[in-house]
Amino acid sequence: MKAILCLLAFQEPKSFLDNSIVRISNDWLKQVNSKNYHHFFPRAYLQKRIPFDYRINHIANITIVDDHLNKRKIRDRAPADYMRDFQARNKHLAQTMQTHLIDLDTFGIWNNDFDTFFKKRCERISNELASRVIRHSVDDLQQPIELNDVEEVAV
Repeated sequence: MKAILCLLAFQEPKSFLDNSIVRISNDWLKQVNSKNYHHFFPRAYLQKRIPFDYRINHIANITIVDDHLNKRKIRDRAPADYMRDFQARNKHLAQTMQTHLIDLDTFGIWNNDFDTFFKKRCERISNELASRVIRHSVDDLQQPIELNDVEEVAV
């Protein structure tokens, strides 16, 4: 999870409101309840529709925003509703959302399609992580590594 949070921070996430850089303090990563963490599909919104779904609190549903935006502008509103508001104010919203590894046009946001959003966001995060991992010969093995083989594998 921390690797994914670091990846999200590495993207230099921009504010949905005005495309300014979201200021992230050095302590934010340590706190699970950080005010910088925002459920893109808000928890209260989803719990009314799909209660007890593990995906509600999944890292793929988390974005990094400032506290004011999270608590005062977004709250428990449907993504299509709050994103329309931001689209009216932020002429760079599509680019802004790319810094959150979210595509406004293909992630099901405009019709509040959480299943599509979750699948597409997981794919995007996975692809971004894969693009930053330095592959080694052990990554290409087609079978699990046995514990006693670990010393023989060149890293």
